[in-house]
Amino acid sequence: MVTLDQALAYLRDNCALEVVAATAWSVSDIRAYEAATGLKIPDQLRTVLMQVGHCGVESNDAFIVTHDDGSRSVHESQILVSSRNSFMAMHQMFMKDDSWPNQFTLPMVFFGTADAGHSYLLMDGTNPENGEVYFWERATDPFGTGDNAKGVAKVADSLAEFFMKLTAPDKLQGAIAP
Repeated sequence: MVTLDQALAYLRDNCALEVVAATAWSVSDIRAYEAATGLKIPDQLRTVLMQVGHCGVESNDAFIVTHDDGSRSVHESQILVSSRNSFMAMHQMFMKDDSWPNQFTLPMVFFGTADAGHSYLLMDGTNPENGEVYFWERATDPFGTGDNAKGVAKVADSLAEFFMKLTAPDKLQGAIAP
């Protein structure tokens, strides 16, 4: 099993990790987010927020998503970990409410974007020990119901695993069905 430290080193060495200075979260930032949203930030994401903060990768930024219908597609990360303001602004979008009772199966923590901001990277917002990473392709699920073939899809069992899967887009094109 890959560690988060190994995954962060991989990002620095292979993906041109770029960190926005002075954006690491404090314990009080984490508590404020959780109190305001009712969500729990997953443990690995908490560590990345406190060690790194807002960041992205400039190369080797692609990953494969296997959708519920069995199809596979390649996507490129845009913002690997978003800013505190984005975390707060986006949290309500990934929770059930009276307006959209069938929206998502579990409250999700938004943490990053892909595909020029048209797709979102998410994690479980209820269980800090659940490190699974999910992908939501907004363009094929505009109402966020998560009930279509291209809606929410699990992409990794942990944040560290997700980081380690990032690679050059051209290396992944042959890995998906035509």
